[in-house]
Amino acid sequence: TISQRGTHSTERVYSNSYVDLGAIKTIGFDFDYTLVTYTSELLSLIYDMALERLVIDKQYPTELLSALKGKFDPNFSIRGLAVDRETGWICHLSYTHKVVVAWEGRTKVKGWRLEEEYGGTHPLTPKQRKMRIRPLNDLFSMAECCLIANVIDFFKREKIPYDARSMVTDLMGVIGATHMSGDFHRIVADDPGRYLEPKPHLKNVLHTLKSSG
Repeated sequence: TISQRGTHSTERVYSNSYVDLGAIKTIGFDFDYTLVTYTSELLSLIYDMALERLVIDKQYPTELLSALKGKFDPNFSIRGLAVDRETGWICHLSYTHKVVVAWEGRTKVKGWRLEEEYGGTHPLTPKQRKMRIRPLNDLFSMAECCLIANVIDFFKREKIPYDARSMVTDLMGVIGATHMSGDFHRIVADDPGRYLEPKPHLKNVLHTLKSSG
């Protein structure tokens, strides 16, 4: 993996594992964000498709469509956040598992409410995290995070009573169903230029692996 002694190539892959690739018959790759990288258009598509499922499959108010469709905000969330199933809050946890920032809908939760909800400034216990906290770790979760916040914000703004745990369950369910249905994969396949980032070197990489036996 070194083109010349002491010279490293940026076009090569390095590994510290002693694996005899000559003995490997099949090499597999994860598709999402490995073989392909998506544009922000895809997250907006997933957001809108999940919103439609929420209204059609879960019988949420039809007004959600006119109020929230096309309102995915790529700047609202980042990877590594979490949702509290009990409150519906979007939370940022510190490395010690303390909730340091939270959003209820699109409104930042006051510090005194955080202390009241989570018992002061103590970190969440493993039991609390297991029961209440659902991580939003991957890039697709950014659409889920924005949808949760926007729907809760709509219910609060319209003064519609809701049960946060049931709502979070429904929202996570429609995001999951959108993935599993394969519907958005078919839309992406029909218009790859819109939803996929160019990968000019991918063909050569795969061809090199195949031709190397």
